[in-house]
Amino acid sequence: MTALAYASSVRAEAERAQREALARYGGDLVPVCVATRDIEPGDTLDETNIAVEEWVASLLPADASTSVGDLAGKVATSRIPRRAVLCPAYLEHPGDGLEVPEGMAAVCVASDPEHAMGGALERGDEVDVYVSRDGIADRLTGARVLDTSALASGGGEVSWVTLAVDPSAVEELIVATTRAQVTLTVAGAQPEGDGADDDGTGPGAEGTGSEGADADQGKGDA
Repeated sequence: MTALAYASSVRAEAERAQREALARYGGDLVPVCVATRDIEPGDTLDETNIAVEEWVASLLPADASTSVGDLAGKVATSRIPRRAVLCPAYLEHPGDGLEVPEGMAAVCVASDPEHAMGGALERGDEVDVYVSRDGIADRLTGARVLDTSALASGGGEVSWVTLAVDPSAVEELIVATTRAQVTLTVAGAQPEGDGADDDGTGPGAEGTGSEGADADQGKGDA
């Protein structure tokens, strides 16, 4: 495939995703800055690695960057995946910047208290990432919380969350954010004796399975 054909296919996919999201959620399309390639920590942002595209407003972080001119010359403090929307979490800010675990990539996603555990997320929390389509929620990947808008600003409601995910999940996660609402749930151990495994049994379910069948057989022989 030639470079021109590849660029055309990428553009067509982006336009199709925008149409689907607009049909599903309604609202207005707004211009935002996205990475046109993977941007590494220390790279300077300019027109060679960022561009303006239209996204559905309701699926964007509240402080998504909208002007290439405002970003030009700033330095990325963490890896920015290709097609990710630029937001402050990726850029220079007070402190030591994002600490992305080795072998993982940082992705900034739009969120709100309803879809981010009421906004009670903390740096280092392990979460599961779900995307809802047509009334069905699918788990995309596990992730670690690196930062949130509330933590970065010292208060207020959550409008974005930066996640550390496996690089293999980056593309699917970014595509999902253009088409549906992402929900974060805290990954935790199931309460002891309360809940069932996938086969309908649990650690507190006595008298079920093969042991239960043996017990019933014994009663019949008595």
